[in-house]
Amino acid sequence: MTDLDASRPEPQYGNSSGPHHGYDPNQPRVPSGHSDGGQWTKTPGSGAPAIARREAVVDHSKQESWGSYVDGYRTDGSLAERRVFNRDGSRIDSEYKRPGSPEDWDERHAVVLSDGTKVTFENSGNVQRTYDGEGHLLSATEWTEDGPRPLPTGQLAFAGPAAPFVVPLGTAAARALSAAAVSLFTWLSSGKDPNRAAVLAFKARKYEKREARGQHELSWVGYVKRDELKGVCEKLDDVQGYTDKAVKKVLDVGDHNGPAAFGTKVHKLIADTIKGLGKKDFQAEVSRIKSKEVDVRYGAKGSIRIDALENHSEISTVCVYDPKTGERGLSLPRTIELAEAALEKFKYEPNHIIVIDVRPGQK
Repeated sequence: MTDLDASRPEPQYGNSSGPHHGYDPNQPRVPSGHSDGGQWTKTPGSGAPAIARREAVVDHSKQESWGSYVDGYRTDGSLAERRVFNRDGSRIDSEYKRPGSPEDWDERHAVVLSDGTKVTFENSGNVQRTYDGEGHLLSATEWTEDGPRPLPTGQLAFAGPAAPFVVPLGTAAARALSAAAVSLFTWLSSGKDPNRAAVLAFKARKYEKREARGQHELSWVGYVKRDELKGVCEKLDDVQGYTDKAVKKVLDVGDHNGPAAFGTKVHKLIADTIKGLGKKDFQAEVSRIKSKEVDVRYGAKGSIRIDALENHSEISTVCVYDPKTGERGLSLPRTIELAEAALEKFKYEPNHIIVIDVRPGQK
């Protein structure tokens, strides 16, 4: 058992791009009464055990959204699976394809919410598919040079003939899908990777009825190669650079008292840098109060702060950068607030809103 300071093993990824056959929710799993209950295992008679070694990490600081996670490794040393236990009672069960194996997927993340609702996100190259707890295909999306684009999914049990599935607004299914996506995004954002960034993308809409708030159509949740992401969110490297420099400056000066004061100083430096550029489509510290049509004083009660916001109007996309100096990632309410504030700022409904959690030292 290791603590939070232990190095986090990185997943091994394959390069399969073959046709997709769907995942099997009935794939054999270790019985629920076992210490590894619910995790995937090999089909009986397939040879050596799937897992040769396990390592566990516990967050003794109690600052992360997760409490612990367990990694399972194959005999060749590659990461086979990972189970994350979140503090809110949910968990994430992940599988990673063995390098060189013929499977037509690279990784799968099954998010099980605290109420038992399950949503699975499966990636194969630049394509992501989502499934419900019964293994029914909900959506299919491809990450392109212009961002996420839906793929036709054929006739589904939950949608009209030959129409891609869209979770109806105001349903429990929509809320579960959003909650599962944010849970996965928060976990992925907690790591640092110089080559990839965790991304949450969705179509956002304005709503008149309060109960419909936050029911946005999910487009993508997961890692995207930084080079591919920069083609959509062009200011990624800039915001990353501003964040790293601000953190270094505050640490060098040492004039702060506690995490909150440290974060405030870092965000102010980032904002001052962006504001100094004077760019209409690249702004910082945007504060808005819902239903108001003008910007308000930064930090005013009831306002929503956006640390860095880029309007890429050519492809109808708004990129929301949320620099983090603490450990915790975005929450579902915070993500919704960021999206709705962005909609208010630019006065139009973009094809996509892309939220990027920027952490020091990722590049």
